[in-house]
Amino acid sequence: CLLKDVAGLVPGAYRGRGKGNKFLDDLTDSDVLVHILDSSGVSDAEGNKICDGDDRQQLRHPIDDLEWIRNELVQWVYHNLLYKWESVVRRGRSKLIGMLSGYKQNQAFTEDVLAAVERFLAEEKGREGACDELERWSEADLHRLVSAFLGARFPMALALNKSDLPSSSRHVEDIRSALPLHGAHV
Repeated sequence: CLLKDVAGLVPGAYRGRGKGNKFLDDLTDSDVLVHILDSSGVSDAEGNKICDGDDRQQLRHPIDDLEWIRNELVQWVYHNLLYKWESVVRRGRSKLIGMLSGYKQNQAFTEDVLAAVERFLAEEKGREGACDELERWSEADLHRLVSAFLGARFPMALALNKSDLPSSSRHVEDIRSALPLHGAHV
């Protein structure tokens, strides 16, 4: 298992902010993503101190950080797929599998994720063979696929930094009671 410190993810990276897609591309050889969150809530999304912890109104909740981190990953893959969606629709399932395999995952794994999404669409939406009719897919369908893929491809673990600060105790309990959330586990 490879452990890498890929610091510097900022909101908007999927749009090129900060290290942008270079940062996100560096994640592709990871097996698990460990997110280090400020459990005290005294820092903003970019790690800048915003308060001293005494004023509860100014504190950020660490779950907010987990949400934007997850959103960056979803938007990164989603926009990569959307950019080539016409080609995916034209070439079908094999093109979609090939694109998802580009995130350093084997074809069998990608097929399993696709099959799970297809089962969901059949059982919940009455759309048998949805992966053979990609031209009928909505943005919600594509987001569903991306979420399923990322949840399986990049399991998340959380490391709670600054948990010794008084403002952390409530946040730590909130996180424990909310998990698993966005694919993250304690």
